[in-house]
Amino acid sequence: MDIKPGQKVAVEIKKAPTGEAARKTLLRVCGKDAEVAKCHRTMKRKRPSLQMWQRGGRQWRHRMKTRSPVQLTAGAKYAVLATVDVIRDLQSVDRWVDVKPA
Repeated sequence: MDIKPGQKVAVEIKKAPTGEAARKTLLRVCGKDAEVAKCHRTMKRKRPSLQMWQRGGRQWRHRMKTRSPVQLTAGAKYAVLATVDVIRDLQSVDRWVDVKPA
């Protein structure tokens, strides 16, 4: 993988990762895609995940978990800026992704 820091790269997922560490690494890297970041900002702004009800004379709150906009299925494509940490992360999961300059 001959990618230099500062250039855009296209990441395509070949196969869903089997290990938990690889899955978390790909979620972190693919979350830096511009479309995913925009979707995350929109979800954060709307945030319908707070549920409140009264119990025992006081308000109780429950925050529901939101689903990540990143889908780790075969064929999913993301475009990220290659920084030093992103390059290192992509090298650790290279058997599950195809990385090409964008």
